[in-house]
Amino acid sequence: MGRLVWLLLLPIFLFASHVQPFKWKDGESFLTFLERSKLPLSLYYNMDDDDQKMTEDIPYNAKCQMLVSSKKTIEQILIPVNDELQIQIYYTTKKRYEMQVIPIVSEIHKEILYTQITSAPYDDILRSTGSKNLAATFVKMFKGRVNFKKDLKNGDPLVMIYDQKYRLGKPFSMPEVSGAVIQIAGKRYALYRHKDGNFYDEKGAQFEKLLFMTPIRNARITSFFTKRRYHPVLHRYRAHVGVDYGARSGTPVLSTGEGKVSFVGTSRGYGNTIKIHHASGHTSLYAHLKGFKSGLHVGSSVKQSDLIGYVGSTGLSSGPHLHFGMYVGATPIDPISVMTKKTEGFSGKEHNTFVAIRSKLDKIFDKELLTKSLKRRGNDFPDVYYVDKDSFKPKMF
Repeated sequence: MGRLVWLLLLPIFLFASHVQPFKWKDGESFLTFLERSKLPLSLYYNMDDDDQKMTEDIPYNAKCQMLVSSKKTIEQILIPVNDELQIQIYYTTKKRYEMQVIPIVSEIHKEILYTQITSAPYDDILRSTGSKNLAATFVKMFKGRVNFKKDLKNGDPLVMIYDQKYRLGKPFSMPEVSGAVIQIAGKRYALYRHKDGNFYDEKGAQFEKLLFMTPIRNARITSFFTKRRYHPVLHRYRAHVGVDYGARSGTPVLSTGEGKVSFVGTSRGYGNTIKIHHASGHTSLYAHLKGFKSGLHVGSSVKQSDLIGYVGSTGLSSGPHLHFGMYVGATPIDPISVMTKKTEGFSGKEHNTFVAIRSKLDKIFDKELLTKSLKRRGNDFPDVYYVDKDSFKPKMF
């Protein structure tokens, strides 16, 4: 009841409060954040094991918000864990802090970018949209297909069609690209996202090379990836940003791909953990290990299928298994999505589906290349704050 009264009265006090945006520090734990913010550590210790483990998935540079009163009291903190869930810390009418995991309220906008080359695709896309993620995605899509240094000339046009999430009125999370085209010397190079999530050229040939393998031989999946699931018994939101493989303690764990070790150490939630950064921009994570390969250290170069550690049950674990995670930058993705490779062309109904996708995107490409409507960066939206106790819809100051 007290929570309800507080949320109903909250808009009255908003004008005496202000929002302080901040970014999550790289390497900072949830405990050290609470201590630095002079918040009760019991917020962490009162969590169950799953929620404690979830705090270790807060991405570095995550855009967080702190609501502070005129008396310098922290009234609310919102910390996104992924693009579906966030941690909410709030000050109650009983003058104590409580915490819960709530859904992130976001809006998805379908956006189209048309721009012309003036320097390099990455720089031009960044200049037009302000999105490093979108610029990096385009470069990755066409890497190896187009020589950006030799083939491109000033004035060459490109088009991207993508879905962008907005949280608190601002772009949030990785954009999901439906397709992109670049025209060089009158020749078009286009890529289309099929329903399987992978990119194919106009002939239906897959260009994206998926270079990752399963980290355990003859693996058995015991838990799949999910960013947001409502537990029907606990009545709470959960996230599991990785795949769990059941295996006996001591089973060899192999590197999913070539790369460099970026972390070897322990954490309370994940126990013995290894992170490997790959040239594709992905980072793989291996957790709950019994131990590491002798001599493995930060900076070690590993090849695909190299031994890196052994299955264990360290950290917050109910039994021997490997928790395997995959990230693009700081954003978790489903590891299975980058370990499935399809090389044959489409046939039958699947071919018809791809042709329909290609035709729809080609119509948009044709229109944008004809009208040449340059996209400009929009203005930032005012700060907003979640007030509705059920929907957590944003409301303007």
